[in-house]
Amino acid sequence: MKLVPVKQAQAKLFNARADKGLQSLTLLTFKKDRSLTLKRDEDGKGWTLAEDGFLTESTAVPAGAAGKRLLKDAFNREFPRSANAYLAEVRRSA
Repeated sequence: MKLVPVKQAQAKLFNARADKGLQSLTLLTFKKDRSLTLKRDEDGKGWTLAEDGFLTESTAVPAGAAGKRLLKDAFNREFPRSANAYLAEVRRSA
C-alpha cells in the first residue's frame, strides 16, 4: 500500500475499468477509517464498488458515463477533504 496524492488516486480509480490486468483497487483515507474498493466480477466483465465509511454498501458499476458518475459521487463522498490516500491494487497473476 502506498500513499499518493488524492488527485492521482482519483485518476487511478476512474481509469481502473479500462485496465485489463487489474483485479481490484482499494483506496483508503489517511486515517484508514473510510475506503472504496473496486473489484472485477468473477466473470471478468463487470465491476463492483464497495464503500465503507459514510455509507457501507456494495453496488454494481454500470458501463459508460453512468458508471463514471457513480465512481465520482462515491469518491467525493468518502474523500471530501483528503489531500492524500492510500492505494492498493491487486493484479492478475500471469
